[in-house]
Amino acid sequence: MKMYQVLINCLIFIVICLNVSQCVVEPITALATFGGFAGFAGFVGFTYFYCKYEECCDKNWIAVDLNALESELHSKLFGQHLVQFVIPKAIAGHVKKKNPPKALVLSFHGWTGTGKNFVSDIIASTLFKKGLESQYVHKYIGPLHFPHKQDILKYKDRLRKEIPEFTKHCEKSLFIFDEVDKIPTGVLDVLTPFLDYHDFVDGVDYRKSIFIFLSNSGGSNITKIATQFWAEGKEREMISIKDMERLISSGAYNEIGGMHRSEIVRKQLIDIYVPFLPLEKKHVKQCIESELLSRKLKVDYESVNIIANQLLYEPPDIELFSTSGCKKISQKVDIYI
Repeated sequence: MKMYQVLINCLIFIVICLNVSQCVVEPITALATFGGFAGFAGFVGFTYFYCKYEECCDKNWIAVDLNALESELHSKLFGQHLVQFVIPKAIAGHVKKKNPPKALVLSFHGWTGTGKNFVSDIIASTLFKKGLESQYVHKYIGPLHFPHKQDILKYKDRLRKEIPEFTKHCEKSLFIFDEVDKIPTGVLDVLTPFLDYHDFVDGVDYRKSIFIFLSNSGGSNITKIATQFWAEGKEREMISIKDMERLISSGAYNEIGGMHRSEIVRKQLIDIYVPFLPLEKKHVKQCIESELLSRKLKVDYESVNIIANQLLYEPPDIELFSTSGCKKISQKVDIYI
């Protein structure tokens, strides 16, 4: 309203000048000034009304709900105490800083079906009003977007062009790279300047962005530690990030895939390696119960056991961990309910 009041005052001033011979400002100059003000006000007004209904990079559309993030992780994710502990703290610590020192870089590791994609989806839904449909959420899938080893240079050029363009559009963009272990080695090195400790890179500020890498690499090492704790009679909740981090980073750096011999790993640009533990049968049953409730079906514990027993577990003699986590639960429920 203040802007429009200024415009009204300017208009009154111009009318007076047009009717008074002794005026400090020439009428033509006054009209030009008014035109400038009017144009600016029109732009401001258009932006205000446009962003009221269409997504913009502002607080109305990027409304970080940290309480929802923590609640979703604790109510819908099973068997992942490390994820539930570290993700809310990492996201909160980053978004609360007015000027973070660098982009937040998270690397999710573990077997398929343990919740890596599920958690990245939750993060997107609690950061952006439109969730995964937000124009500021950008997802790359290894086999889909980077399928051929011979096209590494083309892929690097694509990322070198797209990441700055997307970040210019919104400095709080979220970038998700799925199936990193299937991305040709060397492609992701092009991201290094965007993840490093730079205020600006060619005039673009990446420090408020978030990058999430999802990979199966390190899954075997994570399983070994989980098995060791089980064999020693220790609760899996006693496993700490410290127990896992060195093994995961080493696995990511040495195993063939997107992070193999990567500059990102070598330069310590990944802020947190997040291990997703293999799921035991009790966690699979929790997933089944959650699926039944989401369909408004009665939780029949006999049916839950039947469905859980249809999945494969490793090692076969003790059936400790589900080989597919909770990935096939929805399809199994379709068949047996």
